[in-house]
Amino acid sequence: MKLYTSLFRLTACACLALYGASSAVSASSENSPIPETKATYGDIIFFNSKGEKKCTLSIPETKDFFDFSQSGQSCENNLMASFTLENVPSATFIRFFENENCSDAQTNDNFFIHLKTVKQPTDWGTPPTPPTPTMNFNDFKKREAGDLIPNRYIRVERQWEGSDVANEDWDERISCVYIERSQPVN
Repeated sequence: MKLYTSLFRLTACACLALYGASSAVSASSENSPIPETKATYGDIIFFNSKGEKKCTLSIPETKDFFDFSQSGQSCENNLMASFTLENVPSATFIRFFENENCSDAQTNDNFFIHLKTVKQPTDWGTPPTPPTPTMNFNDFKKREAGDLIPNRYIRVERQWEGSDVANEDWDERISCVYIERSQPVN
């Protein structure tokens, strides 16, 4: 009987020691949490008319609106002349707006461009991209809805150019960007 009592006491002590050790490990990991890795969905990188990189917008998990005329934005209003896409998911909508109202109103003093990526992923930094992996906003003046841009894997969904801006440069006139990432089907 003494053997069973001693064995019981030894087992109880071992369980208490293991419980204490696991509690200590758990408490220390709560105090120093491991940073969570945020999923990335690609980027739109903007350049000024001199070809200098000015800012980057990350593709949001669902959708987001970027108004460059507001303070606290990573991009400056009316500064971007061209852009490139890096690892952007297929079926992502990208809308560029000229006016500071961030509107796609078809008025004489406005222009806008609506694009959709058509390749998974859309990345202009990898072959067979042409030597200059950017697109100027002026390149869209001659495009119409439904146009597929060669070697860029984007389609023009909609484009508008008002009569007041028809003879003007579109580069360095972008005020807003709306991005909506297509959600995977579960």
